Amino acid sequence: MNTAASLSPTETACHIRDTSVHPALGALRNSRWFGGLSPSTLARLATSACIRSYWTRQQVTLEDRWAGAAALIMRGSICAVRKTDGSRELILETFLAGSIVVDAKVASDGGLSRDSLVAAETSVLLLLPRDEFLAVTHSVPEVALALVDECERRLSRVKSLAWGLATTDVESRLHRLLLDLARDQGEVSAAGTVIAHFPTQQELAGRIGACRETVSRIVADLARQGLLTLQGRCLTLMPRFFVLARAAEIV
Repeated sequence: MNTAASLSPTETACHIRDTSVHPALGALRNSRWFGGLSPSTLARLATSACIRSYWTRQQVTLEDRWAGAAALIMRGSICAVRKTDGSRELILETFLAGSIVVDAKVASDGGLSRDSLVAAETSVLLLLPRDEFLAVTHSVPEVALALVDECERRLSRVKSLAWGLATTDVESRLHRLLLDLARDQGEVSAAGTVIAHFPTQQELAGRIGACRETVSRIVADLARQGLLTLQGRCLTLMPRFFVLARAAEIV
């Protein structure tokens, strides 16, 4: 399935002369997944890693040596997209900077999952070869356990999405998504809860299984009621929004 224009990604050289200053090593050191590894293990991973960049809406494709690689998102965000029967794109998951994508690595044949991975914005990924990544999970059980926990959380979110599609209307699903974004990305201020990098309305629609026009109308209604303000990509949820959501038993 191809849900976005597929273009050849830009790949940086994978040869490392000085791992102490190489960006791959810095990304690994700063990652919650790999930061606790020994210096020698980090250096080995950095030496085998490769950095690739993707443009907005470009599909992430991994081939040849990089098939089945684990991908650490250094910058930007990546969406796991599935097309519905009506050719509408449903966003199952959004991976932000610092996340790790291991769908292809988990598959026994190293092939890509049925979900397309598409860059939601200009993004930079650090690719770790399948064998090197598996060696880390075998030698450091904490990494493997963290992956199990992450996969469990992701499964729970997808199950929640499926339940919402079957039992709630679009407005309720959008309210729930706003609450989740506030919890995961929001910063509480005197004005309200600020989500500095708010998704586009097309992405919001994909994440709740709706059309962009419906999402636009609901967001506009919430703004008219004084429940939120939207300036560019910065959205502020007012305290009254949470009060009403709690009253509606959305929280």
